[in-house]
Amino acid sequence: MAKMISESFVYDLKEGCLCKILKYVKADSTLQFEIRKNYINIYYRGGSLIKIKEVSENLYNAYFDKNYITSNDSEGVIIQCIEDIDNLEKTRKLIQFIPKIKQQMDFWMKLKKPDGGEREYKHIVAKENNSGNVGKYSDYFICDIEYTVHLNKEENYKFDMIGVKWPANSKSRENNNNLSLCIIGMKHNEYEDFNITNYSSKIYEFITCEEKLSSLKGEIKEIYNIKSQLGLIYPYNNVNIDFGSNIEILFIFANQNPRHSKLNTDIENLKKTTVYKNLCNIADIKIAKGSFMGYGLYDENLTKI
Repeated sequence: MAKMISESFVYDLKEGCLCKILKYVKADSTLQFEIRKNYINIYYRGGSLIKIKEVSENLYNAYFDKNYITSNDSEGVIIQCIEDIDNLEKTRKLIQFIPKIKQQMDFWMKLKKPDGGEREYKHIVAKENNSGNVGKYSDYFICDIEYTVHLNKEENYKFDMIGVKWPANSKSRENNNNLSLCIIGMKHNEYEDFNITNYSSKIYEFITCEEKLSSLKGEIKEIYNIKSQLGLIYPYNNVNIDFGSNIEILFIFANQNPRHSKLNTDIENLKKTTVYKNLCNIADIKIAKGSFMGYGLYDENLTKI
């Protein structure tokens, strides 16, 4: 399996020409760092703030999505791409653009997503569970958001989040093997456009393909190792995790009315399906409950469907 990003890319983020950008991301709680194939994405409020792609060893291009430039902003961000980043000075220049890009994205969000986008809340879940005191004691870590899978030749599908269950009790944390893969579906506020049975069906189709499941586990293990080395996910060092056979499917319904008749009906209907019965044979299906109004994921606050 090809590496997600090269060892030289990791080195440049830790100690080389990109170290200032990593330091900036870690200092700014509104930013989220994600690893993709051959590049990294830095997200702000659920949108791609900057994409940094490796052109060759120790040489990078940084991209800003011009679609965030709103028509009513006459002083929009001028840049779309900063090329040939190979030293700290060029990285500093890139960092100087960040406040202006964030402002531009705020303008766009106000027009397009005045109530906040769902992706923004996925990043909050990841941020809270991966670092700080919550991350230290959380039982789940979020390795990737909106992970695209290839179900078949005709269809790609995005899972909201991919995580790792690594229980926080001291005995479990001493063992980084036999961990559980966690596939997460999340809906924030508006539930109507979510089909829990369809989502479950896509998960079943994916995880019953041994080749696809093995590839996913390999990528998540690599992402976990890199993020931990970069100080973005517990335990903040070079750690090699491994998975056992257990899989968890977790649903997060954030800010949903508990009396929401459609949600309750859909869950009851899911439990009557063949998909649900088949999934229960190979995975634990759970729903997250609130952790004193936060987004921390603790095993005691998860309920089996």
